[in-house]
Amino acid sequence: MYIKTILQSILTEISTQSENLPEDQLNHFIDTLINSKHIFLSGCGRSGLMIGAFANRLMHLGLEVSLVNEITKPKANAGDLLIIGSSSGETKSLICYAEQAKKLGAKVALFTANNSSTLAQLADIMVVMPNTIIKSKQPMGSTFEQLSLLIYDSIILSLMDKLQQSPEVMKSRHANIE
Repeated sequence: MYIKTILQSILTEISTQSENLPEDQLNHFIDTLINSKHIFLSGCGRSGLMIGAFANRLMHLGLEVSLVNEITKPKANAGDLLIIGSSSGETKSLICYAEQAKKLGAKVALFTANNSSTLAQLADIMVVMPNTIIKSKQPMGSTFEQLSLLIYDSIILSLMDKLQQSPEVMKSRHANIE
């Protein structure tokens, strides 16, 4: 019973945060993503795991995607998009990636809780995730990471509609060497 109570507390935190999501920023992000040639994604720690899951679903949609830290990524060019997930917006390696992307003519999109960070200053598109929980019982950035995954999945459902992709077509792109 105790675990169910904790889960309900977590879901309440996420629900509270989601009420203040910037719909206009999300729509601008989706439009930019759809019009990008190649999509690169990066994040560190648990935020990196969440953005990796997002990359996986974007690939299932048939989009050209790469994780920055994978050796098989292609070179970046003008017209590409780098998506970064960073609560603080101050992770040094992600700042370097954003600076490189900008020099190459790629756009930078940022999912963050800090709209005055170094990464925020570099971003062309920013989705500022609400940070209204005064005192969370969860450790570190758990609420940001959980909300990130749910936002990414919500974006996928929106893209499925815009790109006319069914779950069956997406499943046909699922890995088959596992």
